[in-house]
Amino acid sequence: MIGWCRSLFFAFACAGVLAAVPLPSSAEAAVSQEAAAKSISEAYGVQVLKVRAGELDGRKVWLLTVMRPGGNSNGAFQVHLLAVDQQSGELVSSFRHHASGYTLPPLPPGGER
Repeated sequence: MIGWCRSLFFAFACAGVLAAVPLPSSAEAAVSQEAAAKSISEAYGVQVLKVRAGELDGRKVWLLTVMRPGGNSNGAFQVHLLAVDQQSGELVSSFRHHASGYTLPPLPPGGER
């Protein structure tokens, strides 16, 4: 049950981050790239493949490309994109809730769902 919930969490966390726009400068970040990568790696047991600066809803974030470890589950070796707030170090939710439900952020040019 926990493995299934973790897979679902990663899928939800990654869905909206794909629309983030890269930023040229990350000198003002309170949380470094290395600290964000280490925190997510330890908290979720994933391997961080890449970290880059981005922006999501006007907030500066680190975009982490992560891979789940191998094993005997359908989630083995899945790659996801997560966003971590540069100021707080918190994982940023990819869903935007509205009174009538929720919406996913727009896809990047050439993206598919």
